Amino acid sequence: MRIKAVLFDRDGTLTDFDSTWGPAIALVLKDLARGDETLLATLQELAMFDVAAARFTGPSILKVQSPKDYSAGWAEVIGEPDPQAMLERIETILLEHCDRTVTPFDSVVDTLTALNGHGMPLGIATNGTEASARKQMQALGLGEAFTFLAGYDSGHGSKPEPGQLLAFARHLGLEPGEIAMVGDSLHDMHAAKAAGMMRIAVTTGAIPRERLVGEADLVIERMSELLPVALGKAA
Repeated sequence: MRIKAVLFDRDGTLTDFDSTWGPAIALVLKDLARGDETLLATLQELAMFDVAAARFTGPSILKVQSPKDYSAGWAEVIGEPDPQAMLERIETILLEHCDRTVTPFDSVVDTLTALNGHGMPLGIATNGTEASARKQMQALGLGEAFTFLAGYDSGHGSKPEPGQLLAFARHLGLEPGEIAMVGDSLHDMHAAKAAGMMRIAVTTGAIPRERLVGEADLVIERMSELLPVALGKAA
């Protein structure tokens, strides 16, 4: 199959989630706790996050769910009377800080720049917000590399549903089978399967290679391995 376009997940695929989001998540949890140490401890447990160290302590739902999804659960647990206001507080802080520590994985910028230089249409489908994706890609010098960026709030739903992926295909006027979806999570692979796209998994996220192998058409270790595949030059 000749790949005519490539759609990427963001967190865990293009950028290191922990390094990129750790400082911002620490600020979010402290803001929500409002000085209540007991509430802060509860939020840290829910997020699997250590505020003092600004790092994740386990397989946090923040790495796969959209802010709307995980904040709703938090609001219920802590008795927040206005979940929408809570979500808005979270997203405001995340957007303000999202580009300050954005950390791409090795070879990501070079690979995407090369694909763009070869005229390959590129897109992003993230369960974060569209605005944060745009702001981060701009910070990495990739603001003009993508013809399509979608977040959970872009009107196409969120992964593992295929809405974002199918929207990318429609945007380009391509059949889904002509597009490769590159991601690090099972959500990405399941969305790609549902959309009918080629599934390329990268092992830079939280899911080990052995769990990705059965869910992907191809598993790569680093983004530079995508270049010959996408350009039809793989051995």
